[in-house]
Amino acid sequence: MQTEKHRTRPASSSAIERYAVLALRRDVSLGVLLSTNARDFLVMLAGAAQPFPAGREFSEREVNDLLRNFLAGSGSMLATDHVELRRWLVDFRVLARDGYGRVYTAGTPAAEISALIDELAGIDLATVARAAREREAARRVERKERWENAKRGVDA
Repeated sequence: MQTEKHRTRPASSSAIERYAVLALRRDVSLGVLLSTNARDFLVMLAGAAQPFPAGREFSEREVNDLLRNFLAGSGSMLATDHVELRRWLVDFRVLARDGYGRVYTAGTPAAEISALIDELAGIDLATVARAAREREAARRVERKERWENAKRGVDA
């Protein structure tokens, strides 16, 4: 349960908006995210679930490759590897695996995760993350220019 102390966003923020905010961070630990902001944690799991449509089987190698691609692109803010991320996805039933760990399918996650997966379906999260980072970079340039102008006594 999230306390007021840990609330960093309005409750009505969409998953896409939260993903854009998370994209600005670096070295995000999933364990820390789970303990400080469970909804953001679930948004990250929902994002990582995108390459795993229902009704298809994946080998462990395919799962690993898809998760590596996610972590190299739209999930680059995470401080984890594909193995840890795969474990989180299995633990939260986003992915299901056979008894031997060789075949994976889309799982049956809790309703809140399912709703987030549906909300992010069809969204190019790499583009969302890139756009958020570009907006933040432009804001930094603007702030720096204002600061430099203020130092020189120039009105903006």
